[in-house]
Amino acid sequence: MTVRGAAVVVDAYSTGSRLAPRFAAAGLPVVHVQSSPTLPDFYLRGFRASDFVENVVHEGDLDATAERVAAHEPAFVVVGAEPGVPLADALSERLGLPSNGSAQSAARRDKNAMGEALRAAGLRTAEALKTADVEEAIAWAAGRGGAPVVVKPLDSAGTDGVSICADAESIRASFATNLGRPNALHGANEQLLVQELLEGTQLFVNSVSWDGVHHVSEVWRDNKLRRGANFIYDYEELLPRHGEQQDQVVPYVESVLDALGIRFGPAHTEVMLTATGPVLVESGARMHGSVPDEIVDRCTPSHQTLTAEAYLDPHAVARRAQRPYDLAAGAYCVMLISQHEGRIVGDAGLREIEALPSFAGTISMLGPGDTLKRTIDLFSCPGIIYLVDPDRAQLKRDYDSIRELDAAGAVFETEELVAS
Repeated sequence: MTVRGAAVVVDAYSTGSRLAPRFAAAGLPVVHVQSSPTLPDFYLRGFRASDFVENVVHEGDLDATAERVAAHEPAFVVVGAEPGVPLADALSERLGLPSNGSAQSAARRDKNAMGEALRAAGLRTAEALKTADVEEAIAWAAGRGGAPVVVKPLDSAGTDGVSICADAESIRASFATNLGRPNALHGANEQLLVQELLEGTQLFVNSVSWDGVHHVSEVWRDNKLRRGANFIYDYEELLPRHGEQQDQVVPYVESVLDALGIRFGPAHTEVMLTATGPVLVESGARMHGSVPDEIVDRCTPSHQTLTAEAYLDPHAVARRAQRPYDLAAGAYCVMLISQHEGRIVGDAGLREIEALPSFAGTISMLGPGDTLKRTIDLFSCPGIIYLVDPDRAQLKRDYDSIRELDAAGAVFETEELVAS
């Protein structure tokens, strides 16, 4: 099928930056829409203006933004990164293009509204309380028997602001740290979510939908480590489509997509597989962040590849949904975990990692001149390493080698920071 008109990408940051070259290669002019005049620096610094015929900055007036975009005769609107989800919903709806619509936009960003949408659909979801009152949060936790709870922002990213609270004092500390302060996505944290602590194995499910048909493109198993009240990322493993865990989680995820009104485009859904079955952690109506398409494409068509394909050929999702994805190789996404601090003066240890048999690439890697911090969350991770190999035993051996270097502080050479 030939698509005519302009491709419109809202917030082409993170993995969303990989969509424009695909659309341009198909012969479409590509328009960028920035969802807000102010966005986090970690999004803006990777933006490539040369990929677009125009960059439209949304100032809050939907009619004005729609008018500027309409001048390019758009064929579709697709979201690139999390902050752009509500605007992509509203803009595609206003322009009469394939759209998830704006009626459930809040449920696709706000974790409390997300849980309420699942409850309304009869799906298992975590017990939770949205509040700005720390004493109400403490009373709610006590009413559940005093078991540990998770306190987190309603609409941030990664593990930003997420803490495990075992008692009243730790709940107070989490509220004092996060309430009323900007989060990683520049949200105000005017309220926080207090949620039951889900125990089990966490899986990520990437999908692409078209007209309500869902195709699961990747399933990843996530491994996090608990450091006191915080979670830190360890590694993620790309799994075959079918398996004991996948076969429990995927049907649940497809029901979650329906409950959230995700009918068109990509979604990245995180689920905890508990002893009583799968429970949603959160779902984003956008692509999986921080995963290079050129690496995943060595294993199976990546989320970025299939998202672009869906918008260029609206029949593609239905065709792919008829059979599970195949894996030509396995993959690990390994997050470095720093136990040390200082100014980086060398990275000779990285050469050892690059020599590993399954080494495939890195992203977000610190280097000489950067400041190394102790890793407490995703945003203090000093780098991410990808491993790809058909032999999963080789992946595990290379992962172990990375962890040995990491624990010894041998990836980076540092010097003590001098106070200014």
